[in-house]
Amino acid sequence: MAKDVIVVVQRDALPSTKESLDILLVSTTGAYPVKTYRDVASVEAVFGPAGESPNSKVVRKATTLLNQGKTTLADTLVNKFKIVGFEPTSATPATAAELTVSFVSGNLPEHIEGNSTVCLRIGGDDKAVVSVTAAEEISTGAALAALFRGSEFTKGGKTYAATVKGSVVTYTASEKGEADTIPRKADIFLDAELTNPLFADNPAVEFTNGSDETSAAGNLIKAIKQFQTDVDNDWYYLMVDKDEDEYIQALAKFAEASEPTEAELGAGVEDHRKFYMGQTSNKDFACDAARAAVIYTDEEFLREEPDASYTGNVAPFYPTSVTWKFKRPQNGNAEIASVISLPQLTDGERDALLENHVNFLTEEYKRQYVKDGTCLNGEFIDVVLGGDWIAKRMRDLLYNLLLENANINYDDAGFGFIATAVMQALSEAVDHNIIARDAESKAGVFTVVIPKYADSTEDQRRNRIMPDITWEALLSGAIHNVKVKGALRASL
Repeated sequence: MAKDVIVVVQRDALPSTKESLDILLVSTTGAYPVKTYRDVASVEAVFGPAGESPNSKVVRKATTLLNQGKTTLADTLVNKFKIVGFEPTSATPATAAELTVSFVSGNLPEHIEGNSTVCLRIGGDDKAVVSVTAAEEISTGAALAALFRGSEFTKGGKTYAATVKGSVVTYTASEKGEADTIPRKADIFLDAELTNPLFADNPAVEFTNGSDETSAAGNLIKAIKQFQTDVDNDWYYLMVDKDEDEYIQALAKFAEASEPTEAELGAGVEDHRKFYMGQTSNKDFACDAARAAVIYTDEEFLREEPDASYTGNVAPFYPTSVTWKFKRPQNGNAEIASVISLPQLTDGERDALLENHVNFLTEEYKRQYVKDGTCLNGEFIDVVLGGDWIAKRMRDLLYNLLLENANINYDDAGFGFIATAVMQALSEAVDHNIIARDAESKAGVFTVVIPKYADSTEDQRRNRIMPDITWEALLSGAIHNVKVKGALRASL
């Protein structure tokens, strides 16, 4: 079912305000129900002290999230986050599709005469047919099943060959992997024309689809998606206690795929996009993803959990478009507060990290800070988060407008009234330094085009769908003057 308010922004997402900011920290050492934590003691009560395995990593991440201290940019940093635990995942091999047909003796006629042609139709009308010949009289389901041993049929480009055990015939695809679904239906005839059914009740049929080989990281993604569907999808930032390339690649792609298309939004898909924060000790790590940021450190410093330090140090300032460059994440597990350790990099290694848009702590003129505050595709993190805030705020204001008014007329005045929510969201984005101000007038640099009644089609009027409002805004702080384009559709 299509939603009544749709907001499309170049970087569209569903983030939260600071108080409701939800970071999801995933543990892969065992099953733990999702819970919100606000202090280290509560985390240690569930997962144990940081020095103890196997949960030490998730405890260190939680500790460093909370121990970022105060800065000149905000009074508080992270004040809460969620942790959920999943069982360790491993790779699973590919499987082949299987279809079973069970012949029950009680459903048979008294006998099937010898030299009879027996035709098994699989999947219903116009589906695969297997023909066999009964060389002698048959009086049991097991004997009937035995006729089909080694028989084959083809469906969806896959060949299925039969094995028999008792009265059960199992057709197994010759190639592993996902196959076309076969309806759970089979009927059997004593003639090739399929006009003389053998059974009063058709045999029982089961179909189990095959699956492709899945990596350990892929199975973790499946677990996260199931968690979203069944338990909790109200979170934005994602961190996981895995630093291997396989996991970082999969998690970055997961976050990237969480961005619904305009068509999906129009079809009713809810907007619950995510942003992944990871860490690596691979100087050559590369992945093209817009909704993921990775910070590099030397392997010996991974225990400092720089992804959690970086997130805890900067994420709470959102949505004020604070740049993620020039930040000094703290080692939250150190006895004495200090910046995370400086990796030892050559000029060539730094250049490689920058080329792959992987962040890292650098030192220039005896000043240490994170460089460059980018996502894995090269976009600045604050640009993505700024667009996310606009999308959520605009959507909230539009729903409020529609819910708080008894009726908004389908005319030019009504269209203008709807547009006030769009302009309010953009104006607030100016106040939050997401959208730029004109240097002279100090007004926000954005335009909004409000459609006229005359622009609407007969179909739109009949279905009460407002023509698109279009707007354009200049992002503040985007070094290359990136513009975000957006569109709104609203129906009652």
